[in-house]
Order: sequence, then C-alpha cells, then structure tokens
Amino acid sequence: MKKPSGHRGSKLLLCLLLCIGIFSIAGLLINIQVLKIGDDGPSYRVSRGDVVVLRYTHSMYGVPVVERLRVEDGYFELFSVATSDAALEYYGIASKEEQNVKRLIKEFSVPKGSVGGHSLSVRGDTVPFAALHNKRASIHIRLVRQHLLLYLINALWR
Repeated sequence: MKKPSGHRGSKLLLCLLLCIGIFSIAGLLINIQVLKIGDDGPSYRVSRGDVVVLRYTHSMYGVPVVERLRVEDGYFELFSVATSDAALEYYGIASKEEQNVKRLIKEFSVPKGSVGGHSLSVRGDTVPFAALHNKRASIHIRLVRQHLLLYLINALWR
C-alpha cells in the first residue's frame, strides 16, 4: 500500500490561496456605492434608483414627516415630502402629491440631540438615530464609493 504524498495537500492549499487572491484583487477593483449612517453606524450597499425613507416628528407642528429620497450616482434626490398642510407650507411645498418636491442633496445631517425621533429606512431595515453611538454632534448621512472587499470586511466586523 502506498503512503499518500504531501503533494495533494499542497495542491489544495495552493488552490485555496489562489482563490483567496483572486477574490481579494476583484474586491479591490470593484467599487460600489455605500450609504453610511453616522461615524460608527451601519452601512448599506445601495444602487441608483433605490429609495431611502427619512421619518421624524416636525419640531414646530408635532406632526409626522416622511421624506423619500432616491439614490443617484453620489447624491440623493429628495422627491417626496408627506406631512400636514401646515408643515408643507413651512417647507415651502405647495402640493401633497407623491412627487411634490425635487431637490438634489449631496449629504445631510441631523443633530444628535434632535427631538424629532429621526429614523432612516433602507433596504428593509429601519435605523433609529437615537440608538446610534456617534462621536460628533450630528449624525451625517452620505453616499460614498467603496471597494467591495472593504465593504464586506466592515459588514462582517459589525
């Protein structure tokens, strides 16, 4: 009976290392668009056309506000604000229709101690801002380009 040689294990290890190397290089070459919530908050891979929903209570009128933003290439397009007539007037929006506003936004922030009870919904998840541990005085929401590999590492790390 022949003793198994170490070549089989070496070939398997070499194949595994080759696969890891190819995956790593591909992950560094592929850039994706990522929505980042705060400094240490969650990040979400988003694509052009995805809708993000910001919900809060208007500080002056005490009514719920729902803002819908569409993800574009590197910015948000605010296309809908749903709230009371008085709050819409406060914002300078004349219509209650679904697409009653069109504003392009690079990024936005919400003061950490805001009384509005802000939350952001993206890809089926809702992130309440009060639960975020943020070092700054405001929670910044922004779109960034990131290497796929770094995004995956960050997603596993959290």
